[in-house]
Amino acid sequence: SLVALGGAALGAGALLLAQKSFDSDTFFGSGPSLVRKLSFKTPPCIVIIDPLSTGMTLASLLQSKGYACIRVYSQEFPDEIRNLVPKSLERPVGWHMTISHRGDVEETLKTIMMVKGVHVENFMVGCESGVELTDELTNLWVKKYASKNCPITTNGVAMSKARRDKYHMGEAVRSHGLRAVQQELFGEGKLEQVKKFVEGCKDDEGNFRVVLKPVASAGSEGVYFASTFSEVTNYYNEIIGSTNVFGHLNTSVLVQEFLAGKEYVVDSVSVEGVHKTVAIWEYDKRPANGAQFVYYGMRLYESGDGAREEELVKYMHGVLESLQVKNGPSHGEVMWTTKGPCLIEVGSRPHGGEGTFVTLADGCIGYNQLGVMVDAHENRSKFFNLPNRPDRLKGHSMEVCLINYHEGTLLGYPGMEEVKKMESYVESEMKMHVGEHFPVTVDFLTSPGAVMLMHESKEVMERDAERIHQLCKDGMFSTRRIRSDT
Repeated sequence: SLVALGGAALGAGALLLAQKSFDSDTFFGSGPSLVRKLSFKTPPCIVIIDPLSTGMTLASLLQSKGYACIRVYSQEFPDEIRNLVPKSLERPVGWHMTISHRGDVEETLKTIMMVKGVHVENFMVGCESGVELTDELTNLWVKKYASKNCPITTNGVAMSKARRDKYHMGEAVRSHGLRAVQQELFGEGKLEQVKKFVEGCKDDEGNFRVVLKPVASAGSEGVYFASTFSEVTNYYNEIIGSTNVFGHLNTSVLVQEFLAGKEYVVDSVSVEGVHKTVAIWEYDKRPANGAQFVYYGMRLYESGDGAREEELVKYMHGVLESLQVKNGPSHGEVMWTTKGPCLIEVGSRPHGGEGTFVTLADGCIGYNQLGVMVDAHENRSKFFNLPNRPDRLKGHSMEVCLINYHEGTLLGYPGMEEVKKMESYVESEMKMHVGEHFPVTVDFLTSPGAVMLMHESKEVMERDAERIHQLCKDGMFSTRRIRSDT
């Protein structure tokens, strides 16, 4: 069965949409149509699957362009995930309807198509958890109702598992002739086999470095680095049987060789197998509070001659081909090693982080991934005219992630007064509020927020970023501590 909630447009933005008038109704295909040729008397609508974090920013953008939005939840989410709503949204998101998927794809699609007051034009994925359901809904639509005039495209379902499961993802990349990480998947009670795999990762001096992670997670959740058998044992036992950020039980552990090098993000949008890279970012991940891969920030990347960008884009587009990603956004994490690029993982969804990248990309590139997603729906000629990757940057920008080192109750952000006066300061996004429990930062979900910096001088930007990291250790936060630091 399927639960449909709502029905009336909510919020001022959506209410205005319901009052718009369109001229004529023209349908195509043998089933209910999801495409307009000229215009309709009802507002155009986009279905967003799991509009969490950046998905909310996408919904806000669509509504600013005159679209109504239907929200589909692929599963039940804990409150901490549902509440990942960017605080900086210029307008509240009003949902025409909210639908909770209960396992029957055909029933969910039927419910979407029966929604009154709008005409559905397309499906878009909001975050990682919605990838597989987006594949299933669009694949079913194309099989049952598509016509030559229908703009709705799909990546199909043949490679859906590989687009979500990190183990199958790596093997698909390897089968495509691209470099892939050395890895093996282990279920419960396989610790001895894990140790045998680790033995094979030792160098000539008997040392090793491996990564243990769930096969499906997000935001560096549950990702551990191990260099001793004791650490391997502890992290294996910690992952097996735990529940990930989306509420799924981890029944296996993926063990991979440790890739040494510089980590990059390659964000792209694809239409009918044509891939356009819209931004390349350089990650800054460091150990903090006992966790090994904590986000300290990310910078828009540009080399002196563009050679590394070309190699990253060529490799990442090959990865998309290997996973049969022909349509929609992608967010690829790639390690640049001494042997060139090697995939860490790729999500067939937009860049996360609650959409804070939008302002930075717009300021230095002139466009951003979410805007290109909308262009790909509205005006494909505009999409196809984009360069294969961005041209020279107009300036320098970065997101500085805030790190909390002292658990307690949050009393305030006194350090932000200094931050807001910095030369490169653009805006900030605070996720935790005064009076709330204030955990130490070990992953994206426990980061207090982020500060966006942008300046024509890279030196000025980097100086401000370093000062922010110093303030996080002393002066940024006011807390009532509940334990002494060790």
